[in-house]
Amino acid sequence: MPIYTFNCNDCDRKVDVLVRTRSRINEATCPACNGSNLHQIVARVARVRSAGERLDNIDVDAELGQLEGKDPAAFSRWARKMGTQFDSELGSDFQELADRADAGDDPIERFDAEHTLRYRIDQARNQSAGDSDDFSI
Repeated sequence: MPIYTFNCNDCDRKVDVLVRTRSRINEATCPACNGSNLHQIVARVARVRSAGERLDNIDVDAELGQLEGKDPAAFSRWARKMGTQFDSELGSDFQELADRADAGDDPIERFDAEHTLRYRIDQARNQSAGDSDDFSI
């Protein structure tokens, strides 16, 4: 029983609908508004990538470009964003760095965020080098 993704033209939402058979797809209704004016769209597709591929796809320059200034508050916002995006990838502690900056502690990592990010990527890459069977979406 596949789940199809639709745009609902009645409530202007993107919704996922379970359709028991392909022949009944035209009977699908929006779970938000019960509207039947749905337009099927192509859902996102996940591709399995190795840990090394995921690490290679981190654009350090783009991530550093989101660091808005050198003050601790800007570093905290950046570190929280990095933690949300990459702590699982890097096995790092960006959330902890953000908490320290918010608490008034001035983490040394703030002074060279580029070195911090590159170092964390290199650490994760070295750690995953032995884990060649580690795949994730």
